[in-house]
Parts: sequence; structure tokens; C-alpha cells
Amino acid sequence: MRSRLAIIPVLALLLAIASSAAAQSRRGELRGAWMSEGYDRDWPAIMQSLHDNGFNAFFPNFSIGNMALYPSKVLAAVPGGDPGRDELAEAAQAARANGIELHVWRINWALQRTPKELLDQAERLLRLEAEGRLQRDSKGQLARDNPDVEVDWLCPSHPENRKLERDAMLELVRDYDVAGIHFDYMRFPGGDYCFCDGCKERFQQQTGATVTTWPDDVMGDSALAGKWRQWRRDLMTSLVEEIADAAHAIEPDVSVSLAAWDDIEDGREEYGQDWIAWARDGLLDFVCPMDYTTDTEHLTEHLTEQLSLTRSAIPLYAGLGASRLKSSFDLIEQIEAARAAGADGFVVFSYSNRKLVPWLPDLRATVTATDPAPMPHGSPPASFAFSGEAVAPPAEANRVIAGARLEAEIALGWEPPALPEDDSAAAAAQAGAMLERALDVRDPVAAYDTRPGLAAALGDEERLTGRVVVESPQGATRLLLGPFDTAYQFSRTLGFPAPKGAFRIAIYGTLRNAAGSRDFVVRSPLLIGVAKEDLQAEALRADLEKLAASACSRPEVARLSALAPLVIQLHATGPAGGDWWLVLKAEDCDTGAGLIESPDLTLIASAADFLSLARGGTTPKVLWETGKLDIAGSDQTIARLIALYSGE
Repeated sequence: MRSRLAIIPVLALLLAIASSAAAQSRRGELRGAWMSEGYDRDWPAIMQSLHDNGFNAFFPNFSIGNMALYPSKVLAAVPGGDPGRDELAEAAQAARANGIELHVWRINWALQRTPKELLDQAERLLRLEAEGRLQRDSKGQLARDNPDVEVDWLCPSHPENRKLERDAMLELVRDYDVAGIHFDYMRFPGGDYCFCDGCKERFQQQTGATVTTWPDDVMGDSALAGKWRQWRRDLMTSLVEEIADAAHAIEPDVSVSLAAWDDIEDGREEYGQDWIAWARDGLLDFVCPMDYTTDTEHLTEHLTEQLSLTRSAIPLYAGLGASRLKSSFDLIEQIEAARAAGADGFVVFSYSNRKLVPWLPDLRATVTATDPAPMPHGSPPASFAFSGEAVAPPAEANRVIAGARLEAEIALGWEPPALPEDDSAAAAAQAGAMLERALDVRDPVAAYDTRPGLAAALGDEERLTGRVVVESPQGATRLLLGPFDTAYQFSRTLGFPAPKGAFRIAIYGTLRNAAGSRDFVVRSPLLIGVAKEDLQAEALRADLEKLAASACSRPEVARLSALAPLVIQLHATGPAGGDWWLVLKAEDCDTGAGLIESPDLTLIASAADFLSLARGGTTPKVLWETGKLDIAGSDQTIARLIALYSGE
């Protein structure tokens, strides 16, 4: 008889899958997976499995520090691989055959652990150490001696190391049919790196700074600390830009991406990885923050911050840590959360027989059921600007007034080449198109073809067709704004009532040129439609919280200290209602939100009246006498409170 204990995990999994039945798939996203150590693999089987289960991208690790898992002209071979196979070429061929984008994952700077018995590897490390090419901490120790790091890292300021990184990344583009190259560890191992002698010299040469005491002069709150941290960031930024420019020069359609440190501030200050700036400045084609967590709420908070700061300048694909999760249900929940937060897709760490591979059928039944095409990256450049009644106060940030008119100014595509001045036919056609748009404003669909005359004159070298929609974060169409068919550039301001809840503008289209055609999707930043009265209430509540937090510094509260010790409970009613408290002691005051036990006084009024009171627009006596303020407490304490506020 089968053990009852053996059945329990199966039942738990079935219940988990059943409870995720509401999970839906979404089109227009990247669905990918990282895989460590890409050698001795059955590449056709892997790519077939990914395709059959609704994935469209794969990120295998083929390059580590100064070593490669393919026949490299730049890097040494990783021990354990078959010298007779070119597995990267096999992987690329299998990926193409199955419609999978192959993005080669390279671990930058960090060197592979070196077993002592591999003498050639040990000798290579010794040579790098003798040449001053390895990172050292502020005490002069190599990274291998730090138990939190364990392996050596190449110094990113050393010219030979920078050349190695550049050549290693670019040979992937030059020699292999891959969709992209993927940075990882494009950073320092921590804030205590790198303080080698070479960094001291190059920091001074490149910044003009003069260091007297090394490394104290650049650490902590020293005068040069800010310049030092910026120099560290610049080392990474300049190399990313150099490699990206060179990669696109070799193959314009190749994607350059990054596995990013999830904590933005920590990554920028401690690790020298300013990836938000890289995204905004277009140095990357997409970014994958490694938001590995078991806490879905924490995942949502991180993604919300990351998307807010990148401003949707490039697609952001959530990095999900399946290695930390217990079941496919947990992963399905995180994929749904990433979509709801506004991510353009996801990459799972990692593809293994222990976790992700056995979960793929469950994902296929739910969140990866539909075709994921088109891919968000590689799309024509686009910009979105919002105006209108929906963004008027009290709306702020990405929150708009639901039901109010929202104006979306959209620009998609490229500036067309200049027309010859004597091309009267083209000029006439363009003028005719402008007149047509002016006369046809009642028909917004016709108005979307913004430059038909210009398109004909230019021979449709780059033609954009498609449709503009308002959609939910999960990809459901909430409003069809209309089609477009234009050459080079689509530019239009569209107006519509802002829907309630989360939404964004999405442009689904096809780019056609002499090289062929490609489908694309471009999305605006996520917007949240909120009822006006709710926004007003939230703004009022935020003001009250700020005023309550600063209450101890107000003069009237200082006068109340004469009644110390005194515990006051404030209860605000109405849409912006809430509870705050003050505890007054001799020459001391504390404030906080919520309820407090056994207050001496309880003041009850509307949130608006409390705000007016705090800003000096009224007094407790006026509110009390007009019936707008209820006070509970001893008669003596109430009388003293009124007297103090009325100046009696």
C-alpha cells in the first residue's frame, strides 16, 4: 500500500495548482531562464522544452572571468568541457530552430574557483597577481581571502582587464549567431574594493585628485570619498557603454542586457553599479534586476521602485529566484505579481532538474499558456507624456484621476530623412496630408495616418503599422484607441477618460523595411486611476501624518508641556480619517500613528478641521464652540487646553 505521507505532497501540489487556476497568460513579454555552467548539455532538448512550455528566451552561462565554455580566442577553456564540441554554436542553432532568443550570460570580473590540482589555472592566477591585475580590499588583501567573496576578481581599472572584458563580450557577437550578450557581476564585489596600487594611481590620474594617505583619504566621510565613489561607478559605466556601442556596430539587432543588483542604492554606492542611469541613458536594451525573494510583497515593492526610477526607458524583466521557492505555485504567484507591478516579462533563476524544469508544465497550464510574442525589447524608440484633467492636483506621480480626461502624447519611431527642397510633389503631398488631418478630426482612425504623403515620397523605407490600446498590467485590452499606418514616425496626442485601477498605453505594431518585417510592442509607464475624492483624502492624510510627526516642534505643543505628563489621542473622521497620538513629558514629546492606551485627552474632529487647526487656520476653542470638535477628558484638562490655544 502506498504510504499516506507520500500522497500528501502530491495533494498539496494539486491544491496549489487548483488555487492558481485564475492565473492567466499574457502576450507581449519576455519569458526566460538563466542556466549556470552551460556545458555537456542536450541543447535541442532544452530549447524544445522551453518552446513547448511557452518560453521565448534563454540565458546560459558560457563565460566566467578569464575562462570560457566554448572555443574562445580570448579566454582559456574551463576544465571539464569537451574540447571537440562547440556547445555555444550548438545552443545557438537549437535556439534558432525553436524560436528561442539566446542571450549569452557572462560573469564579468569574477574568476572561477580554482582547484589546487589544476596547476595551469593556479599558475594563471599567480601571473595575474604578479601583474597587479587582481582586486584588493582596503587592507591590501586579495578577494580570495575574504570569506564573503571567496574568489579573485579582476581589477576594473587595469587596462588589460578592461580589454579582456571588451574582447570577451564582443567575440560572442562577432563569432556566434546569438540574440544578445548579458552582463553579470558588472560591479565590484563590495564597498571595500578595489584599493590596489593601480587604482590609487589611476584614480589620481583620471580625476586630478591628490591622495596623501591611502586609502583613508577616499573612505568614509573624507573629502575625496564622493569623488572616489563616482570614479568607481564611472569605471563600470564607461565600459558598459563602450561594449554596447561596439556590439551594436558589429550587429545592430543584438541586445545588450544586465543581471542587475536588486537594491538600487546599495548597488550604486557600494558596488559601483549605477544601472538606473544605464537604463535611462540607453546603454542597455533591457535589464533584469535579480529580485530573488520568497516574499511576494517584497518583490512587488522592489519592482515598483525599480520601474518608477527607470521610467520605462527600456524593458524591465523581473529576475525571479525559483531556487528559493518551494513550489510551482509560488513561482506562478510571483510571475503574476511581477506583471501586476508593470514588469515587461521575467527571467527565472535557474533552469535545473531540481526546480524549474519539473514546474514547467504547471506554468504552461497557467501563466505561460499563450504565445508570448512580440518581444518588448528591440522595438522602435518611443516616448509618452501625459497631461489633461486626469493629472491635475491632487493627482501625483503615476496616480491619475479616474474618469477625468487624460491626454497621452505619443511619439514612436525615427525622424525621417530630410526631403529635397525642390521636391514639390512630396511637399504638396505632405501639405495635402496635413489638410486631410485638419478636416478629418471627427474620425480619429483616419487621423492616425499622420504622414501618408511623406510616406509615399520616401518609398516607405521604414513603415510602422499597428494599433494603440489601453491595457491592464496583465495584458487585457481595456480600450482600443485606434490603428496607425505611417512611415518612419507615428506621433499623436490621444485623449480618453482615465480608467480606474492600473493601466498603461500599449502600442502593438509591425515594422517593415527592406530587410523584412518584425512585430513589436511598446508600453508606457504604469498609471493608477484613483477616484478624485480618494486622492484628495490621501493627500489630506499625508499632510496630517507629516504634521503629526512634526508636532513636537510646534509652539502650541510646547505650551501644552505645562500640563505634562499628558497623553493625547487624535481621531480624525471622514474620508482621510485616521488616528494619531502625542505623549508630552517634561521637555520631551513623542508622536505616532494609531491608538494609544489610556489617553488623558481624546480629540475628535474631521480630518480637514484638524489640518486647519495644525496650520493655524482655527483654534480648538472655535472648533469646540461651533460643535466641530469633541473632547473627552477631565474638565480641568479640557479647560486648560482651550485656554492655551485661545491665548487666554
